[in-house]
Amino acid sequence: MAAGTHRRRLILAALVFLHLAATTCTAQLDDNGNVKPGSTLVATAGESSSWLSPTGDFAFGFYNVTHTRFLVGIWFNKIAPKTLVWSFHRDAPLEVGTTLELTLDSQLMILDPNSSTTTPIFQGIASSASMQDDGNFVIRDRTLLKWQSFDYPTDTLLPGQPLLRGQKLYSNANTTARDFSRGRFMLEMQVDGNLVLSAYRYTDPGYWWGNPTDGNLYFNETSKLMHVYNSTTQVYYKNLTVASNLPSPLSDYYHRATLDDLGNFRQYTYRKSNGTDWSPVFTAVLNPCWVFGLCGVYGLCGSEDQPDVLKQNITCSCPRGFSPLDPNNKFGGCYPDFGIENCGNYREGLVYEIVQMNDTDFPNDYRAERQRLSNYSIESCKKALLGDCFSFVAVLEEGTCNTKRAPVLNGRQGSSARGRIAFLKVSNVNGTSILFPTSRKRRVWTSGLIVAYCVLVVLFLGLSFYFYYIVRCSRRRKNRDNNISACLVEPNMRAFTFRELHVATGGFTKMVGSGAFGTVYSGTILTGSGGSAGRKQIEIAVKQLEVRVLSHGDKEFLAEVNVIGRTHHKNLVRLLGFCADGKHRLLVYELMKQGSLSEYLFKGEQRPGWSRRVEIALGIARGLLYLHEECQTQIIHCDIKPQNVLLDETHTAKIADFGLAKLLNKNQSRTSTNLRGTFGYLAPEWLKNTAVTAKVDVYSFGVMLLEIICCRRHVELNRVEEESEADDLFISDWVMSCMSCGGMEELVSWDTEALGDMQTFERMAKVGLWCVNADPRLRPTMKAAVQMLEGYMEVETPPFSPSLLAENV
Repeated sequence: MAAGTHRRRLILAALVFLHLAATTCTAQLDDNGNVKPGSTLVATAGESSSWLSPTGDFAFGFYNVTHTRFLVGIWFNKIAPKTLVWSFHRDAPLEVGTTLELTLDSQLMILDPNSSTTTPIFQGIASSASMQDDGNFVIRDRTLLKWQSFDYPTDTLLPGQPLLRGQKLYSNANTTARDFSRGRFMLEMQVDGNLVLSAYRYTDPGYWWGNPTDGNLYFNETSKLMHVYNSTTQVYYKNLTVASNLPSPLSDYYHRATLDDLGNFRQYTYRKSNGTDWSPVFTAVLNPCWVFGLCGVYGLCGSEDQPDVLKQNITCSCPRGFSPLDPNNKFGGCYPDFGIENCGNYREGLVYEIVQMNDTDFPNDYRAERQRLSNYSIESCKKALLGDCFSFVAVLEEGTCNTKRAPVLNGRQGSSARGRIAFLKVSNVNGTSILFPTSRKRRVWTSGLIVAYCVLVVLFLGLSFYFYYIVRCSRRRKNRDNNISACLVEPNMRAFTFRELHVATGGFTKMVGSGAFGTVYSGTILTGSGGSAGRKQIEIAVKQLEVRVLSHGDKEFLAEVNVIGRTHHKNLVRLLGFCADGKHRLLVYELMKQGSLSEYLFKGEQRPGWSRRVEIALGIARGLLYLHEECQTQIIHCDIKPQNVLLDETHTAKIADFGLAKLLNKNQSRTSTNLRGTFGYLAPEWLKNTAVTAKVDVYSFGVMLLEIICCRRHVELNRVEEESEADDLFISDWVMSCMSCGGMEELVSWDTEALGDMQTFERMAKVGLWCVNADPRLRPTMKAAVQMLEGYMEVETPPFSPSLLAENV
């Protein structure tokens, strides 16, 4: 009996709560359905707080993205799921406790729960606001319309809503995962009246066109037909929707037209009574693989023509030799399982294999176009691809061999590429080619020889290890008190005596540079063993460390020697040996004959070419990626700048001077340390005396990347004397200013080669600006930066963030 009474009380309390909640919401609306000034909505966990239209078909308010994240939006309120059709600041969901208020003077404001800051949706003089039954939220001053959501579309048009010239729809990033931020695709009614679908982040000119006329797109509220029409004469040029596809009666259905996540523009209907899903009545792109870059970089899209199907069967796959960039996102593109060589680093004799893919094409990717060769066969097209180090892909169609450079987009397979043959050049790490297969017997013999060779190598290394660590160390035991033991460092380095290096450098008279940690001298040494025929002379750079560097004892020196000795990358200066003789501490490196990047960029009579600058920037990025993520002990360099990047005889960039590096274990991500580095390249967090991460190197790299592509120092104080614009003084401000006003050509107006490759230049400039963001959380990792620079990852336009370089000068 008591349990039943308790249950009834709970039910009664719940009914009272729901009644009060409904009464509170209703109390904010007047008799005409207008929102009363002073009304508020509060984002509450798990709830969608809203103001309803008179019929309740639409709601305006806080839309649940997750249980604790919200968007201010408009949605269909009576169906499941509640479909979002409009949102404000879609890229920045709001927190629990955020308040939406129609103020007493009828301004619509968002109030942050953690601060006193407000974000206006509408500011001005008005007398009323209302959610209308057509899905439009309007604010009026008596009868004068002051603001309406129809003027600011996101991804959807509703009946009665136009898309005027210059307006755009952007797809969601991932509606299924409830990520309503701006996605990859755009529908634009261009100023010339051309309705175009494009993958705008790839600077795609368009993969579908509506009707090239001087008009606008209009979703007729009566007929539910979408038209392209002339706004002056109201003459309809073209119906996008076929009237026979529309269900009857029209009033029994909800209607919308949406640019979906996969780049297709469709018109849908949903039965108001007992409806279960949205059904398409118009589909712009009948074959989804016609959508540009749908499966990402190197991805292959497969699908058949399937008109009027809501969920088209799309397959995305990677070519042989490639892996998904993100295994959880089939549209994320692919990444090669090998290093792609370019002509700047082309290796003679490297064996490639050709992967042949029938009914495959990479069309409309004009950025990657290289050559069009006529009257070619399958074999001659393969040979042309192998013989051109710039080309990575070739497509053969009716005797025309079209070669393309890496990376490639828009891969298609199946009906949309029928009759075309694609060839993909893949690095063959095994040293054999699929063009010349070996017999099984030969492969067995080869495998046996490899195993035998490996066994001999292991035995040899074991004997070498024994000799080095047992015999040699026993000979040096007498000097243990005076010298750092050579047994404590990497066995692949040579331990020099101070006398040997004194002779090699001519008594330390050939100085080639100096820095915070010591002075660098050039010299020569003999390497190899045996007689003079078996030895050769090589040039070296010897860094003589100052005494103050060793203020913490020999431990720091040993750490540097061990860590640098274990690093092996073509974009890092190689450590050949060391000297720990008595009080002398020296490091021996390979000599970089072309000097520093600073001298190459800023002191020569001629500026280096664009392609060479691109290679240098990519090399530095790959070297930093290795230090941060790929070597055994993570290294934060802490002093990335052009003076610490050296060039060898082929102008390959190599990062030097790890003397300032802070070493981290693999399970560490942050370290507190004293201020290090060079002003002008210091990340802002250095100045705040807070824990720093590898993102400090990302910031320094961003500054240097902008210097490299623009061939200009990060700060030019002479511009103050010339009384030029303030945003010309610091390079990041200058680049951002030019980007915001669409004048990127000004940055390299002197470089015709760069002007002819503005897509690459703009991509690298965007990466540089992301790297110098004041918030380290918004900077990419070096892995992401490399992928963006190489074209494997999209690069969005960075937000405007005033440079902090002025504080670093």
